[in-house]
Amino acid sequence: MRKAMGIGVFVLGVAGLGLWGSAHTAKQIEHRVRAAAQQAVAGSVHGVKVAVSGRDIHLTGIVDGPKEQAKLLAALDAVAGQRVIDADITVLPVAAPFTLDVVKDGGLSARGSVPTEDLRAALGLGDAAAGLVLAAGAPAGWDKLAVAGIAAMAPLGKATLHLSDSTLTLTGTALGPEEAAAARSALAALPAAAVQANITLLDDGTPANFAIDYQAARGAALSGKLPNGIEAADLAQVLGLAALAGTATQGLLGAVQNASDYSALKEWLPKVETLQLTATPTARQVVATVQGDVDAAALRAALMAAGFDATVTVVSLEGTNGDRRTNAASGQEQRFMGGYWLAVPQIKPDVPLCQTTADAMLAAHTINFVSGSDQLDAGAVAVINDLAAVMAVCAEGAGLRAEIGGHTDSSGDATANLGLSQKRAVAVRRELIARGVPAAALRAVGHGADVPVADNGSEDGRAKNRRTTITWSK
Repeated sequence: MRKAMGIGVFVLGVAGLGLWGSAHTAKQIEHRVRAAAQQAVAGSVHGVKVAVSGRDIHLTGIVDGPKEQAKLLAALDAVAGQRVIDADITVLPVAAPFTLDVVKDGGLSARGSVPTEDLRAALGLGDAAAGLVLAAGAPAGWDKLAVAGIAAMAPLGKATLHLSDSTLTLTGTALGPEEAAAARSALAALPAAAVQANITLLDDGTPANFAIDYQAARGAALSGKLPNGIEAADLAQVLGLAALAGTATQGLLGAVQNASDYSALKEWLPKVETLQLTATPTARQVVATVQGDVDAAALRAALMAAGFDATVTVVSLEGTNGDRRTNAASGQEQRFMGGYWLAVPQIKPDVPLCQTTADAMLAAHTINFVSGSDQLDAGAVAVINDLAAVMAVCAEGAGLRAEIGGHTDSSGDATANLGLSQKRAVAVRRELIARGVPAAALRAVGHGADVPVADNGSEDGRAKNRRTTITWSK
């Protein structure tokens, strides 16, 4: 009996030892399969995972295209001791060519492919990166081209990037040389043959230097480079011009300037024949010409006071009496009259209107002569011009006639005064005829001291009596 029990215990022990040994061997096999499987998938592009149960391998994750899929499965199939490979994987499509397009226009937008999620984050595209599709097929170095290209877009204004396989094209605008240099620096480490950068400078970095060439008959033309803050339309408005012809580049760098700095020219522009303005960062120079009835000294003084280095010259103009033009600065129609461009009055002439207008002009400005002679002084030119412009309309438009009266005070010999007054009336008539007023409409009459308007007993009264009158009739 005891012998039988011993044999039973022995059999049970041997069986238990066999079971233990079998279990221990299975664990070792599973461990070896797991280690070999993990080594087989190490270095996969997207870090696939393996799990081993016994001798069965379970593969999960993203695989970088069919080539990597085949490589991984072959490596796992070669694992000693494995029995089954269960692949629950996503195989990325192959993008050919492997492209990336990024547009910067206020914000960023992107489309194309990206090889890894890590690179998607590293591109720095923010929400725009969501538009990129994870794909296989990126050539070696594609990631460096993408990262550097997008970095180069940062200092640019508007920009587009196109990356196709191993060729990068960047097109954009840079505010100035500094921004362009920063963009090119971001690309500097890339192979030169792989990169094409087309960067347009909005400002070349040179100092502002512009010129305006104005002619009364044609208007103004602009050239050169405008300062930061001044645009052609603003400058035209400040000068009182409808527009500035020509072309000028727009400065975007440096201190902001204001077009109103040139507003002092507006008052005088209608009175000049030509004006050239040259403006640099250190000087503003004006060279102007005027006709003889403009106070050149006053114009120069006003421009100098406004900060311009000014030269003003009186010029003699050539033309044919009766020629017409529109003054570009004033917008007035002008008529060439005896060497002057004079504004054409917009009136419907009749005797009362012509008389009132002439009286007002002569009350405001006296026609003066060199003492004791019939020679007009320099200041009389402007008055004669104003009168001529109106008198031509009254004589031509309404067929009116005018008597030009010369008057003196009572000082001296009455006969001499009468002769002097006649000569002065003739001198005024001659100047008006020279400006195109019809000679047949004008008659010169000397009145001497016979028609006083004030007491000759005082200097003030005598000054008022020394005058020229215009009397209109049909």
